Amino acid sequence: MSGIDAELRRARGALFVAFGAQGFSLIALTSEIPALKDRLHINDSDVSMVMAAALVFAAVGSLAAGALVGRFGSRIILRISQLLVLVALIGIGAARSLAGALPFMLLIGAMIGAVDATTNMQAVALQRRYGRSIILAFHGVWAVGAAIGSLAATLATDTHTSLLVFYTASAIPLAAALLPVGRYLLRGVKDETIAVERATAAGGSDTSSGLGVAAVNIPWRPMLAVCAVMALAYFADSTVSSAGGLYIQDGLHGHGWQITIVYFAYAVPFMAGRFVGDRLTDRFGGVPLGRAGSAIAALGFVVVMAAPAPLVALLGFAVVGLGISVMAPLCFSAAGRLDPADTGIAVARLNIFNYVGFLFGSALVTGLWGAGVPHRAGIAVPLAAAASIAAFAYGFSERRTAAFFSQRTVSMGSQRPGREAVSG
Repeated sequence: MSGIDAELRRARGALFVAFGAQGFSLIALTSEIPALKDRLHINDSDVSMVMAAALVFAAVGSLAAGALVGRFGSRIILRISQLLVLVALIGIGAARSLAGALPFMLLIGAMIGAVDATTNMQAVALQRRYGRSIILAFHGVWAVGAAIGSLAATLATDTHTSLLVFYTASAIPLAAALLPVGRYLLRGVKDETIAVERATAAGGSDTSSGLGVAAVNIPWRPMLAVCAVMALAYFADSTVSSAGGLYIQDGLHGHGWQITIVYFAYAVPFMAGRFVGDRLTDRFGGVPLGRAGSAIAALGFVVVMAAPAPLVALLGFAVVGLGISVMAPLCFSAAGRLDPADTGIAVARLNIFNYVGFLFGSALVTGLWGAGVPHRAGIAVPLAAAASIAAFAYGFSERRTAAFFSQRTVSMGSQRPGREAVSG
């Protein structure tokens, strides 16, 4: 930690709390989807539509955060959004009908989108200031929070605790933790998307920061591979978090703790992968790590699809967690390399593909089940998504920086011999 000042260490600690609280809140909600389904008297098709609507709002929330932080900074938007997530969680717990729950589901979707965007803006900015890979540890703490959320949901189910009591008892201590530490988050971390794009269109420069337009020009073609990985990874992840319990309940006739413990089984190796991921990235590089993770996740879904009983499926979900664990942090790191001016543009845009994947994953799989497709056959869809990640893992190459593509563009424009053969 030599050379890292106290302000950065405090910011890192505050961001750990923010990531952990986000993981807990999301999984405390999604682990209870089977209970909400029964309580609100809805079927798999209704679940699919509600999840789709919430995820559309999450994408909108992420875009709105990208616009608002240009004026207010990510710190204030993150702090407000996380508190609204907790308010919405309590509202969902109090709802007695789909009509009563839907406004809170849409609110929590929008606020989760805003939190995801701003926490990752903060994480990428901190990693750049540290000068080494630290982002996987933040996502590891998210997984710790998610695992605790899954266990808490299991305990609430086993003790027949009402959702209102469970969510209220969860929200109060989370708010008490977030409020005091939030003031230590990095100040001045913004997403200058609107201002920079207008300046670029006008051929101007960002005079306020002293950066010319060329300094914030992001190569979007290589970003597409990273965005594809993000979408595919969250497609697979959402199958576990939003549909895993339904698969255990309806496909394998599991009951009680076997339903709510799904994400915990997924989260433990998921957490382990993220905490060692920074060291593995430094040692082997992002491309081999991404391809290995793709193969491991696909193997896990094979186990889930072939599982004769809930416990075997839980083992399969654990293997999936290990494989998927490194994907999102590798994506955000790659986006940061393609955005050297620290504008936040790449991170904000990349975050949208989080919800694209989550939307198509949870909504498509539960929708297929609602249409009568056998549960085992439905698992083949996220299996294919996980396996496809390997084809796009080249986007994690450490040489894929904005400077590399800027130099390549200039060289190709000058038609220098041999530069045309450089792979993008």
